[in-house]
Amino acid sequence: MIIVNTTFYVSPTEEAEFMQWVKTDYIPASACAGLSDPMVNIILAEVGEGVTGYAVQLTASTLDVAEGWTGCAGAESMSRLMKGRDGKILFFTTYMENVPL
Repeated sequence: MIIVNTTFYVSPTEEAEFMQWVKTDYIPASACAGLSDPMVNIILAEVGEGVTGYAVQLTASTLDVAEGWTGCAGAESMSRLMKGRDGKILFFTTYMENVPL
């Protein structure tokens, strides 16, 4: 299983719309693309004055599925979020795999 972690830095003026987008666009689109187990976490470390950090995590069956999501349907969803926001929301995505202990 691959964890797709997208970290968002969100301006306070965009938080309500960001959370609405996560619930109504990003998570449903990810499910259609075969990703599962969505989780939204607030980042407790200060990421900048007046900025809130969020980590949105999804699970993919393979790295190919994860990269396909990020490069296609995920990119389209992000584009809808970013339209007209001019740097008020920033994001980056990392792929992770759990290491058994």
